[in-house]
Amino acid sequence: MVCGNGLGEIVSRKYLREIICGLMYLHSHDDDDMLRRSPGTPVFTAPECCQGLTYHGRAADTWAIGVTLYCMILGQYPFLGDTLQETYDKIVNNPLEIPDAINPQLLDFLEGLLCKGIVDPGDRMSLQSAAQNSWVVGEEGPVPEYWCRCGFGRRENHVQ
Repeated sequence: MVCGNGLGEIVSRKYLREIICGLMYLHSHDDDDMLRRSPGTPVFTAPECCQGLTYHGRAADTWAIGVTLYCMILGQYPFLGDTLQETYDKIVNNPLEIPDAINPQLLDFLEGLLCKGIVDPGDRMSLQSAAQNSWVVGEEGPVPEYWCRCGFGRRENHVQ
């Protein structure tokens, strides 16, 4: 267990909206999407990164958002092994397990974020699609676009 029983949908949605907002800002300031190295915590590693090949950073970030949300909702990681290699094997080979009682909108969203897409990670939901997903939008409305007070960010109120 990572977060006990999870944070629940309302709190998880609030935090996830902030994460998406921040990542959208970062992605808007970096045109280089092809990466070779996969730094970071192994449980957040996208399946295509486990192969050690060049990969699309944005698709890998979307995977990590899915792992984060899964953990916030269910209180555990979706693919965790006792060793690094076992974790990578589970990420690449094990099916995603989600309890039957989960909100259907949330289920569809998690499945879109955690689409294995090893052949084509482009099949995974994009960050822009995640920001516009009905579960993310909820009652709060569109995810606000990050505005950098340093003057370099865009000043729009929401994602177009």
